[in-house]
Amino acid sequence: MARTPRPRPDDEAQLRLTPAEREKLKAVVLDANAYGHARPDLDRLARWAQRLAAMGVETWVPEPVAWEWAEHLVRDWEVMKNAARKERGRLESAGLEVPAPLGYPTRDDVIAAVLTNLSKIPGVKVIALTGRSAVEGLKDQVLLRRPAKTKGEGDKATKTGASDSAWLRDVFDLAEPDEILIVTSDGDVQAACEAWGKPVPNLRSLAQLRSTLFDFKVDDGHARTAIIRYLTERLPIDQTDQDALDIGRISGLEAAYAAKLEDRDDGTASVYGAEVTELVALAGIGVVRVQVDEVPEDAPTNGWVDPTDPGTAHPEIVDAVVFFLATGEATLQQVPQADDLEMRVATIGNVLVRANLTFEFSDGVISEMSADTDAAAMLLERAFDESYEFEEDFMTALAMVPGVTFDEGTLEDHQSFDVPGTDAHIEVSVTRDGEDWTAEIDLWRGQSDDEALRSLDGTIGVECRYNTDSWLGGGRDGFQGPEAFPVGVYGNGLHHGHSIWSLSAWLLQTITWPRFRCSPRRCSRPRRMTNPPTREQTDGCHSTCVHATVSHGRVTTGSEGVVFDGVGVRRGVRQVAGDLCASGLRTVRSCQYVQDVPVPRYSSTGIGCTP
Repeated sequence: MARTPRPRPDDEAQLRLTPAEREKLKAVVLDANAYGHARPDLDRLARWAQRLAAMGVETWVPEPVAWEWAEHLVRDWEVMKNAARKERGRLESAGLEVPAPLGYPTRDDVIAAVLTNLSKIPGVKVIALTGRSAVEGLKDQVLLRRPAKTKGEGDKATKTGASDSAWLRDVFDLAEPDEILIVTSDGDVQAACEAWGKPVPNLRSLAQLRSTLFDFKVDDGHARTAIIRYLTERLPIDQTDQDALDIGRISGLEAAYAAKLEDRDDGTASVYGAEVTELVALAGIGVVRVQVDEVPEDAPTNGWVDPTDPGTAHPEIVDAVVFFLATGEATLQQVPQADDLEMRVATIGNVLVRANLTFEFSDGVISEMSADTDAAAMLLERAFDESYEFEEDFMTALAMVPGVTFDEGTLEDHQSFDVPGTDAHIEVSVTRDGEDWTAEIDLWRGQSDDEALRSLDGTIGVECRYNTDSWLGGGRDGFQGPEAFPVGVYGNGLHHGHSIWSLSAWLLQTITWPRFRCSPRRCSRPRRMTNPPTREQTDGCHSTCVHATVSHGRVTTGSEGVVFDGVGVRRGVRQVAGDLCASGLRTVRSCQYVQDVPVPRYSSTGIGCTP
């Protein structure tokens, strides 16, 4: 089979999925040869699944792949079971006590154990083989329909391909080709897709998977986008519920509402208490600061990185200033007209909450949110004393949308903004008539100057007109009263009670924010291991010893076909035992002697091993 070549250093960047590809990714699928010798390492598989699950990506193992892994491990079990049979007989004939070997009674027990261990791994989904796919896969092999093929020549040629053909059909029934990434080390998947006229999904070897999906560096652009998506998916939310969004203690609403009552000066009620009851929508995101990385404690110091190891997701911390539209309730104490006090509850529909939040990112995804300080609540104005106050508030609200910036703080008649990391385009048009004016906002999808290639997602706007009734006293002897310029917003989907800030909230809610908008971390290519781990370093849960002889500097076991040398060039007893152990299977513990010299004991670590 053709092997997937190891990329050159300048190809490393090409391995990484684009943000659009990463956005669509639904599952990572493992082929039987994902582990080069077709024997799984369940400990690493569990860690791969854990990191993928944190990104919202599933790990799929097709059922025929699981069967093939089990069958290969059965061969290893037979090698271990038979390796010392002759030597055990000789020792017993000499009257020596030989402990009974530990293990599994039959090959069926081994297969069952492998499949059970696989099914217990959190985050790993075994894709059941359907009858239809099994039949079609078998027909492919028997009839030699592509992608089936033969191995060998002439009468000794063997037909193959039913397994891959079957499980690929089931996988494509569950996901589109661009929604999966297949970990494989041959070209069979590509051949199948070409034969069926399907797009070829992303294909990677296990050694390329980490560079493809992980080791992203969070920048402020990605962090801003991820925070918007994270919060908008959770809003609106009842802040009186136990599952309320933790943005810290919210203060300031009681004082703001009391001041509003004082401005009215009707003396009919006083505020007895006030609280925010609901966070309605995300209204804006201000300063975003990514904390500087520290060198992880488990960072390699010897310069060698095992590319097949998923590694550890090192969290990155991001601080952000966030604004929410909110509602609240105030308890009012009525000025008594009689002896009994009267209490009532008033709804407050124009609250803006400012919060300082901290987000923890792992592999480009928010894993935790917290608040280190109190959030502040304030009341939004629905009318202004001067028109310039409205203009300032309008620009402040829109500037909380990524990409919207007003040069030198001026609002021109027509301005346009591209929203970074998206295909959204915002156009703001302003019409002035003296002190009255109107601002209209068009949200387009598709960043192109040609309107035929763009689509309009919606139009919203705001009007500010002078209220002649605000002039008090009449004629020249009168004077200007407060709130001379009331504001009204228009458009579908707006929170009208929140006035100007409902415009920024609508934009943040309507724009499609990608899950991943990352600048890839520059990853150095893993170096070739010049000093492999020593036997002492690889010792794990237990050791397995077998009878061996030395011939021409090479150690061989008494079992046919099992050969290894000092660095394990071919699969030997040490590797066989390690594969069994890594698959969660128990291996035999015994100790034999050759010419009165103990044979070195080899071991490998794996989950589920017993001492």
